[in-house]
Amino acid sequence: MDGKYTLSTGPVLMSDLKSLLETVDVFWFRLAYKIDEKVLTNHTRCRVLATPVTGIDHIDENLCRKYNIEIVCLRGETEFLKEVRATAEHTIFLTLALLRKGLSSISSVLAGHWKRDDFRGYEVYGKKVGIIGMGRLGQIVAAYFKAMGCHILYFDTAERQNLEGFHEVNSMERLIELSDIVSLHIPYNEKNHKVLDSSILKRFTGSKWLINTSRGGVIDEEALVNVLKHSHLGGYATDVLYGEPDIAKNPLFIYAKDHENIIITPHIGGNTYESFNKTERFIADKIYRWVGKNYNV
Repeated sequence: MDGKYTLSTGPVLMSDLKSLLETVDVFWFRLAYKIDEKVLTNHTRCRVLATPVTGIDHIDENLCRKYNIEIVCLRGETEFLKEVRATAEHTIFLTLALLRKGLSSISSVLAGHWKRDDFRGYEVYGKKVGIIGMGRLGQIVAAYFKAMGCHILYFDTAERQNLEGFHEVNSMERLIELSDIVSLHIPYNEKNHKVLDSSILKRFTGSKWLINTSRGGVIDEEALVNVLKHSHLGGYATDVLYGEPDIAKNPLFIYAKDHENIIITPHIGGNTYESFNKTERFIADKIYRWVGKNYNV
């Protein structure tokens, strides 16, 4: 930083992002931008990418290390994030909307119909809910489902301590076999790319439901469409798609246009006023500390 500060706010076109990053020291954004070799070069001035989210698959971390760019995010901020519940609540919303045919019933009424029998659904109470990924968010979701009278199973590759009242299962395949509802809460990375592949997805039957508030890339979406088409899955509700926000050619988006056993929301799990207020203040404090440490400001 050279003592000359410029503040730029408002929407930034992707076509302008490369030039913007050559003029600013800090770029604050969420999920609307892909930070890769198309926008980061040896001419990049930006030293801090501030993104108040936990998953940073929209950023090329190796490239940031190459250009000595700091990524300020929420990954690993477990204690703070215990008080940020928006995505967990959205998981419950998606589950209820899917099992009770909420969106299609609302659309039917708006079209002038009143057909109760067309929208007979299922209760959550008493169901076996399988949580894949029992970290901070998975545990919050599990507690919500337990409060609703569900039996909780979980699978995690990491060892988890003090999870009384929840039953651990030793494989993802076994968890799917035992569960009525499966909810995904795993990070997206190279290891987890399409970790739910065709061999895993075929274990779902017509009486099971799958909920995803993780990332679209953890599922083989082409394989999932095939499973949905052949009624091997009761339904799929997701807040995320692979390649978002460019979804025009996404197979799940195309499938959803003509089918009712799928619900897609536009990655709004954490999109609440309370969540934004908490996370943006937290990120601002992290940036302030980083600037003070590195520039003696």
